[in-house]
Amino acid sequence: MSLDIISLSIIQGISEIPPISSSVNLYFFSKLLHINNFTFALKVALHAGSLITLLVYFYRELCDICRGLLGQKGVRDTCFMHLVLGTIPVVILGYFSHDFVKEFDSPKIMGILSIIFGILLYVFDKFSYVSKVDRNGVSLVKAFLIGCCQAIAIFPGISRLGICITASRMFGLSRRKAIDFSLMLAIPSICGSLVLEILSCYKNSQCVHCSNDVILGVILTAMIGLIVILPCVRLMERKGFLSLMVYRILIGLAICFL
Repeated sequence: MSLDIISLSIIQGISEIPPISSSVNLYFFSKLLHINNFTFALKVALHAGSLITLLVYFYRELCDICRGLLGQKGVRDTCFMHLVLGTIPVVILGYFSHDFVKEFDSPKIMGILSIIFGILLYVFDKFSYVSKVDRNGVSLVKAFLIGCCQAIAIFPGISRLGICITASRMFGLSRRKAIDFSLMLAIPSICGSLVLEILSCYKNSQCVHCSNDVILGVILTAMIGLIVILPCVRLMERKGFLSLMVYRILIGLAICFL
């Protein structure tokens, strides 16, 4: 059992849930701990583990969506169309700007974006208002607009969850509804990201082997995520994002001066 795999799985499992950018944390702590075997296969495994965490956490909601799509009677309204509309922008932008984003993949830019969007998260949460929203907590129009904001999270350091919560609070959602919808919106986004990464891998004649390290990474990341997700959501709902903003500023500065 590799200590590096365990360390990366813990980092990914914890940092994917709060809006602190898992990519920032993986980069920073892999440098700090001198972890050099951060392979493409392991990256896919870590994201797959986080996806499993979200699938288990939202099991009931996803079952309702499936039953609703199958036309089962008595199923309460689901947020299926909200998730579709919220995902379309990131799919389009992610597909057409993949090579362009690589030009911004530098530690300093990552650190600066972590700081800027950490501050925006706190400000919009602190000074937002809660509007009258539909029964799903967000209208279709707002779901699409939140998805448009999520699309810019393809730049490393912004945090997909962070920008979604920021946009949700800006559009009048309560803190808990903003957190829940943003986490659910991460499910199709992570799925799409995994598909693109695997397709890119095969296109470049590379293969993702299901080695013991890869399997261990998936399992450990999922387990850590399941342990922290509920207390983390409750803590964010009660306390807000001040401490997370401070953390993002500090880790952003550390990356800039590494």
